[in-house]
Amino acid sequence: MSFSGLLINTVTITRPSVAYTKGRSAKTYTNVVAEDVHCRIQWVTKEEINPRTQGYELVGEWNAFFENEVNLRKDDQLTDEIGRVFIAQSAPVDVTGKRHHVEAKLELVE
Repeated sequence: MSFSGLLINTVTITRPSVAYTKGRSAKTYTNVVAEDVHCRIQWVTKEEINPRTQGYELVGEWNAFFENEVNLRKDDQLTDEIGRVFIAQSAPVDVTGKRHHVEAKLELVE
């Protein structure tokens, strides 16, 4: 199977605009950068010590995998095919260094 066959999700990427009112900033996501972008969104868990409970607690994060050429920046909003909304916590990174694919960290907001 090719890499593109593993990209089972589609997202719309929206870039934020920042407006300032009385010295306070507010982000709005109205600038659509790309639609129907194929990717794979994956929930990654890890265990972390929680000092309040002295035990282990599951902590999760989301990763997204894209074809090498994706127009994505940190703070962009991604909306997937089932309506979940994510914010990119990092710019896409070529972790293999071979221009095969890029990965980005995401935060689920809705």
